[in-house]
Amino acid sequence: MRGHAFCWFSLLTILLVAGEPRARGYGNQHDTVHFDLYRDYLIVVRGSAGPLKGLNFLLDTGASPAVVDRRVADKLQLDQLPASIAVLGGSVQAGQATVPNLEVGPVRRDNLNVVVEDLSFFQKAFPVRIDAVIGLDVLGQSAFEIDYAAREIRFGAVAPLKNSLPLRLQAGLPVVDAQLNHLSVHLLLDTGASALILFEPTTPRPATPMRVSEVRPTPGTIGEFDRKQVWLDSLRLGEAEFGKEPAFLVKGAGDGPQNFDGLISPAMLGITKLSIDLGRGVFAFNR
Repeated sequence: MRGHAFCWFSLLTILLVAGEPRARGYGNQHDTVHFDLYRDYLIVVRGSAGPLKGLNFLLDTGASPAVVDRRVADKLQLDQLPASIAVLGGSVQAGQATVPNLEVGPVRRDNLNVVVEDLSFFQKAFPVRIDAVIGLDVLGQSAFEIDYAAREIRFGAVAPLKNSLPLRLQAGLPVVDAQLNHLSVHLLLDTGASALILFEPTTPRPATPMRVSEVRPTPGTIGEFDRKQVWLDSLRLGEAEFGKEPAFLVKGAGDGPQNFDGLISPAMLGITKLSIDLGRGVFAFNR
């Protein structure tokens, strides 16, 4: 049987994190969920899947659909079909299944389609076992706010924040328009990304040429992917100017059907609070 293909572009940065030393966490009720923060940007919340309680979910808006650890899928006795996850440079074979219910705080999703994959590699980076990776297919049913300073996610009506810009979903992934070196680009808003990452198209895209200044010309690797560190002279999100910012330039993915030019990490840009409202199509933030 031919498998289905899904998108999980955060695997790029997850592979990078897995190769680093274990991260320290920062621990901390109605419609507020507390979370632990690792490496100052990775969000881990407690949740449940079926009868399994107290599970650790990594919140990653760059993952679509949610990914459940194979060990958890076996405990739930989920029936699986073959599937593949689209990543930079190719795909990763996985399984496809339906979780009867998944809960995070006030959010509950019934009969949720998920990808099943071995997430044990996270043990190299986290002091806790990661049982699932969840994105906007779980949390995006209502507006929510992430407060990095308070280590809280608040669901429901959100207060206005200082900066806001349009947000849209492409293949289930949140994309915003930005200005890099005064050129218009489309970036995936990715809470699981460890840096600003730009895709180097395999075919020219005249509308979005990347003119950046190299500061580390020798390529390295993120997982199996070559990357080159670069500097942006200017980065603008809506009316907010971030100035000179470092980024990584990698090959691949920029020519795919998702049609975005890279990943943007809100926490690593110094964003302290953000809100996502898919119903209104708005991304807002404070710095």
